[in-house]
Formats: sequence, structure tokens, C-alpha cells
Amino acid sequence: MLVVGGGIVGLCNALALQRAGYRVSLIDRGTPGRETSYGNAGVLSESSVAVLNSPGLLKALPKLLLGRSNGLRYSPLFVVKRLGWMLRFLSHCTPRHWRAAARALRELQVLSLAQHKDWIAEAGVQDLLRHGGWMKVFRSEASFAAYAAELALYDEVGVRYTVFDREQLRQIEPGLKPIYEKAVLFDDTCGVSNPAALTDAYLALFTAAGGIVVEGSVTSLRQHGNGWEVRFAGADDSVLNGDGVVLAAGAWTAEIARWLGYDLPLGWERGYHLHLAPADGPQLNRAVNDMDGGFVIAPMQQGVRITSGVELTDRDAPPDYKQIRTSVAMAREAHDMKAELETEPWMGRRPTMVDSLPVIGPAPRHRGLWFNFGHQHVGLSMAPGSALAITAMVDGTSPPLDTTPFRAERFSV
Repeated sequence: MLVVGGGIVGLCNALALQRAGYRVSLIDRGTPGRETSYGNAGVLSESSVAVLNSPGLLKALPKLLLGRSNGLRYSPLFVVKRLGWMLRFLSHCTPRHWRAAARALRELQVLSLAQHKDWIAEAGVQDLLRHGGWMKVFRSEASFAAYAAELALYDEVGVRYTVFDREQLRQIEPGLKPIYEKAVLFDDTCGVSNPAALTDAYLALFTAAGGIVVEGSVTSLRQHGNGWEVRFAGADDSVLNGDGVVLAAGAWTAEIARWLGYDLPLGWERGYHLHLAPADGPQLNRAVNDMDGGFVIAPMQQGVRITSGVELTDRDAPPDYKQIRTSVAMAREAHDMKAELETEPWMGRRPTMVDSLPVIGPAPRHRGLWFNFGHQHVGLSMAPGSALAITAMVDGTSPPLDTTPFRAERFSV
């Protein structure tokens, strides 16, 4: 089996297939785990079920379009160029889709969290695992009141959470300055203190068991006899053959699938992070999402990581650091930190489908071709479950969850 894409989704898929008895080669254009999977907030969530296509998004659209939210920055030219995709995205902002997506994502995330814990123990990196949930915080009672619909959605799908007021928050997170009125702690969620180290640990499991890692950019993909042929450009142009191929290349997957005639409605959300040195005072116990500022403060082995919200622009446009700079300034209002530790921020691209659900399953018109991509903000939280589902389907057995919401056939591809 060949897996194209060495992010957390592709890496977990390679590991799951190997555990099922397949000989697997993993192909990535660079070092596995150093693209989008490198830059997240380190949250292993079973609660990130409220997709961006929410009914509330339509109400908030005027504010967002006027640029009044740090959580979203966009290029007007890019929006016009991708207007068809944007309108399809907005067409999914219905209560019915929002609830159905939450149920599907919840099942996938619960499965993934359990598998993460097993693999983390097997890899011997339990020191990376941080218990204690993760937290969303609100600077005003009004912004917390606007979150009521999401809390109701969590109740509906079984997410456990605890609401804290201003004084209670100061007791459980003394490292936060007293600028927040409310907090929501997701009780069952875990975190990791170094996402790159986690992918390295999974990669070590894979290679120790005989898995092959190939570095190179894929240049062609075609059926060859009873199997598949992947050509790639690396140190030397080369070719790999396998019984099947899993496409898990994140924001680049649609381009590869287009070679075979598939028109997959994939977009991307660019995001940034920057590490700051911890101050001498109390440190945070978990990742904290400032809902008013649209950023996350996450304690990491590398320092205090500040992650930005969403930037909508061309996938490979030059970085624009205004959003992350604003996020860092707002984060300093909330938590004491020292100097920046990098000369410039990191940037990644989160792959997002028009309905905010990943594509997990067989390609409709090609035997032996599998899709596993489009996990938007929560690839880390859904990668193992997606991998188990693909592996079961490759084996011809029933997946451990209902994959109907994730099938490619939901689009006209």
C-alpha cells in the first residue's frame, strides 16, 4: 500500500495499515509532520464538533466582511476568485447540517482519542500527553451568551463540559490575567505538549516495524495492471508501485485527485503560530482559546505557542503576519510572556471541504484508490479514527464508525 501525504492524517493511516498486516510506503514532499500538522494547538479533542458552517455564521457575516474580527482575515480578490466555493460553503450553514455534522464528528473524535492514547503508550511518549481538558474563554458576558447555541449542541451530542465564572477561572488558571468573565472547560479532551514530537514518535513506530518513508513530490498517479503506480520527484526521480493508494495530502489532495478526473470541493484556511518565552509567573495548565480574540494560547515544550485564526487567501501566497501579530498582542493582555523565540512566525494550510467534513473512503470510480483528507482545524483530533476507518474498508470489513457522512459521493465528483 502507498500513502501519499506525511502529515498526521497520512502518518496515522500508514501506521494503521501496517498494524493490519500491509506493507506500506509513506510518500511526502518533505519531512513527515512538518507542514500543517506541525503548527496546531496540540489539542486531542473529542469536543470540536461545531463546524464553521453554523447558522450563526450567516448572522456574523457582515462583521466578518468588514474586517472587525481578528479570528478571520481575507483577501477580497481571493474571495471573488473562489466565490462559487464560498457560496457552497455558506449554503451548508443550516441547523440540520450543523447538528448532523456534530454527530458524525463526535463519533470520529471519540474513536480517535482512544487510539491516540494507545499509540502514545506504545510509543513510550506519555510525557507528551496532557490531561485536564482544554478551555474556551470569553471577555464579556455578551460573547458568552452568544455561545449558547454551541453549548446546546454539545449537550445534544454528549460532550461533557464545565462552565466557570470569573473567580473560579482565576483559581484553576492563575496564569490568566483577570480579563475574562466566563470559561468553558471541555472535561474529556487531552493535549500534547509537542505535536511535532508526537508525529516523530508515530513515525518511529512505523519505521521500526519496516515501514518505508520516501521524500519527494508526487508528479503522477495512475492505475497500473492490478495496482497503482506513483511517480515522484525527489533526490532522484523515481516510481513506487502498490496494490492501493491512500491520498492524504491535505490541502494538496484535490490537485492530485484532479489528475484522475475528480473535482473535489476542497478549500484551505491558512493559519500562523509564534512561540514566546514563558514568564516567571504561573504557567497555563492547558490550551486556552480566546473566543473574542480568535486565537489560542498553548503551553508547549518549545515555549508558549500563540496560534492565529483563519486567513482566506491563495494557498501559496506570501505570508501576511498582521493577524498573528495582533493575536500575540492580545495574548499578552491575557498571559505574561517574555520575548518572541522565532525570527518570523510559522504558517500552515488547513484543508477544508465546503461542508467542513473530511472525505474518508473509496474513490467512486477507481478500485484501490482511497481518500482521507479535508480535516480542517482538527486533523490531529480525527487522524487515528480516519485511519482505522480506511484500513477496515481496505480490508473489506465494517469500519468502526458510520462513514456515510464522509463519503466522496456526497459531492458530484
